[in-house]
Amino acid sequence: MTLQVSDQGTCYWNKELINLSEINPRLQHLKTQVAEPRVLIAGDDKARFGITVLALDEVRKAGIKQVSVETRVRGTGR
Repeated sequence: MTLQVSDQGTCYWNKELINLSEINPRLQHLKTQVAEPRVLIAGDDKARFGITVLALDEVRKAGIKQVSVETRVRGTGR
């Protein structure tokens, strides 16, 4: 699944707009649905580093080991 962050502090869970507070519950649910969940963290072309690190921290707190950070930029919500 893809978790994208934007410069406005918004997040997208597989292109669905969500609040920051929804990240952890969704990650916990993902862990119950997928044996070895994988998360790709992406940022839009103006995303700040801090919000991306926050998203990465949430993935780590959830205990998901397979996480990647996308290095190319994409439009918000894509």
